Amino acid sequence: MAAAILTSCGGGSKTSGEIKEAYDIDGVTLKMNEVKGGTFAMGTLKDRRLVKSLEGASAVSGARQVIMDGIAISSEPVSQKLWVAVMGNNPSSTQGDDLPVDRISYDDAQKFVKKLSKKIGVELMVPTEAMWEYALKNGAIKQESGLREWTSDCDEDWKSTLATNPSSESNGKLMIIRTDATREAVAGFTKMPKVGFRVAAYTGKECDPELISVLTGDKPAQREHVCKSESIDVNGVNFEMVAVKGGNFTMGATPEQAKYADENEKPATLTNVEDFEIGKTEVTVAQWCSVMDYLPAGNSRDEAQKPVINVSWYMAQEFVAKLNEVTGRKFRLPTEAEWEYAARGGDKSRGYIFSGSNSSVDVGLCGTNNPSLKVGKVKMYKANELGIYDMTGNAWEWCQDSFGKYGEAPVVSETKVMRSGSAASKSTYCRVSNRSKMPASNVKGTFGVRLAI
Repeated sequence: MAAAILTSCGGGSKTSGEIKEAYDIDGVTLKMNEVKGGTFAMGTLKDRRLVKSLEGASAVSGARQVIMDGIAISSEPVSQKLWVAVMGNNPSSTQGDDLPVDRISYDDAQKFVKKLSKKIGVELMVPTEAMWEYALKNGAIKQESGLREWTSDCDEDWKSTLATNPSSESNGKLMIIRTDATREAVAGFTKMPKVGFRVAAYTGKECDPELISVLTGDKPAQREHVCKSESIDVNGVNFEMVAVKGGNFTMGATPEQAKYADENEKPATLTNVEDFEIGKTEVTVAQWCSVMDYLPAGNSRDEAQKPVINVSWYMAQEFVAKLNEVTGRKFRLPTEAEWEYAARGGDKSRGYIFSGSNSSVDVGLCGTNNPSLKVGKVKMYKANELGIYDMTGNAWEWCQDSFGKYGEAPVVSETKVMRSGSAASKSTYCRVSNRSKMPASNVKGTFGVRLAI
């Protein structure tokens, strides 16, 4: 595994033994909801706006892509009657058996967890911030109105990198309290009204190793080795895929590109690609919504035929994983070579500078013909020789590959390849051989994605 890009901030996953759906503690029922392992962009709301920091919590400079192993978490915050059954007292500001216990410190919550774990014979914990947010985004828990909840993480700066089961030791530092939209840093000994907590555990069921291998770059995404134009229905929305017959082509600064080519497009390199399929358009808002339960910031359901934007490479992989789960297919991101081959028109190529023309304004939305510099609807311009749209401009498109020099052995990193240019780019950046590189966690109002199979 690529240790350089797979990091953890502390404890990592512990196997707690088999977790039951419910436990009886002296007549009080504790219900647990299980969430299978997966990946998500931590530190963002359902529309992928970043959670704002409050009251001294460290700034969240970017989404933190997280791989989570399977977890179980209490379906409700710890109630007053459960607290009494374990601790024998009730410190809550407003008394009521079924109300969440509050006015308890993080230290108090830790004492409760130790006693409860001993009673039921399973090692529980106050959930990490990642566990809490992952459960929320997967619908395993709901935000209790007016309640804030302790997590077992201390306040620290996030690194916009891939992390597995991230956690941080308290070490007497300020602890993070969460809601669905906020995070606060509070001393662990603080007792406040309307601050409660849940209990959680790792189930010992690891995240899908195939997904991990794609995110970490250990091996390429799985392929289907198909080559047919097809329309795939996903919850009532069509994903149109174009057949691309493989072959040899010269990638990079070919003669028609050379006048404008950067050094990273050189040397022009003879390349072979297998048969594959590629999206007729960039992934649209409608297509994204047919798979995911959120829209990234800057998108609108009312603009269903625009390319989805503010998508990081990791978010694109999350989308692909869920799409494959729904369809049973093996969607993936195109390799850089596949992308350029398709953009050039494959075996029907006429050697154009742009994808389908020597004039960018014929085939795509670029800064030269787009005063707003914002993305527009797909398929508004001419398709290329293969019938593929918007491979010149509109939205930058993530490729599967890490960025590297032509002719050198590939090195896995978090710097990924982007292609096509965008609605805000100069036309020279929208050429078929132009390359860009970007950290996999970055998002922008012109960053989108195109699928391959």
